[in-house]
Amino acid sequence: MTKTPAPRRERRFSPLVALIVAILGLAVLGTAQQLPNRHRMEADLTQRSTVALHAAGLSDVRVTFTGRDGKLTAGSAAEADRARGVVRALAGVRAVESEIPAAPLRVPPTVSVALGHDGASLRGTVPTAESRTALVDAAVAAYGAGAVDDDLTVDPEVGDAALAGLPEVLRAFGGDGPDARVELHGGTLTLTGTAPSELYRDAVLSAARRTGAVVDDRIEVPDVRRRLGELPRLTFDSGGDSLTSDSRRSLVTVARILKANPSARVRIEGHTDSTGSAESNLVLSRARAQTVHDFLVGHGVVGDRLSAEGYGETRPKVAETSASGLAQNRRVELLVTATPPPTDDGT
Repeated sequence: MTKTPAPRRERRFSPLVALIVAILGLAVLGTAQQLPNRHRMEADLTQRSTVALHAAGLSDVRVTFTGRDGKLTAGSAAEADRARGVVRALAGVRAVESEIPAAPLRVPPTVSVALGHDGASLRGTVPTAESRTALVDAAVAAYGAGAVDDDLTVDPEVGDAALAGLPEVLRAFGGDGPDARVELHGGTLTLTGTAPSELYRDAVLSAARRTGAVVDDRIEVPDVRRRLGELPRLTFDSGGDSLTSDSRRSLVTVARILKANPSARVRIEGHTDSTGSAESNLVLSRARAQTVHDFLVGHGVVGDRLSAEGYGETRPKVAETSASGLAQNRRVELLVTATPPPTDDGT
């Protein structure tokens, strides 16, 4: 028995599906037609913007467009501001934004300066001829042209960090200063040598800190106690509290040393031999200590850095078995108590 095939059902598209297909088709067609137009518009805006930027002297500024929105790449904020104004004024431009690429990191400069009594020697690498000239001129001003050995090289790939203030550091050392070395490396400024005084050292450090570099202070200051101890013994006219001419000259030197080293404090101690009464010797020792105090204050030493005390015959230095022993016990001693010079962190 033969089966009769079932009748085939006719497929019909839903009106909604047909509408969606029609819309998508139109969208694809529209996009295909608009792409060439958009590319032509972007190319036109880019070309006109480039011409306008060149005319404004901004040929280094680069411009691209996405649709009617422009994007600028400039070397500085000032260039970017000017370029935005130029491009915004063009017909068809909707918006303009800008970017400034970060500057490439450069190798820090390396400079080594050896300073001596006879001249200066400069070594290292700096970014410009101007920075080299500034360093050499500072050394020449201190030592003279014939006493400066210039072996600096110029490399534009090197940065200029802390270089602007380095000539001032060299001037602070000066040509009459001690042997010293100034080294700028990796952003750190290292100072070595022996300064003649605290004030000299402080002036150098102040100039070094103004460079903006990290300062490694290795400058030493001579011991004030030792310097005062090398001076002749202070003496007075016999039986009184008047300084001899030699002692006056010595005290002028003492005043100069103390003024150049403001952290030093001095205790002035007066002593006598055992000749005479203990009471009169005490009075005399105090008068002599006060004479030294007043002399130093009169020559510019701040009074609160000094103290004066008399001990009479109570603290003999040697046994009084001879005229020489008596003379040694008639004395005024300067005992230095010094606070440490300020460290690099200001403490």
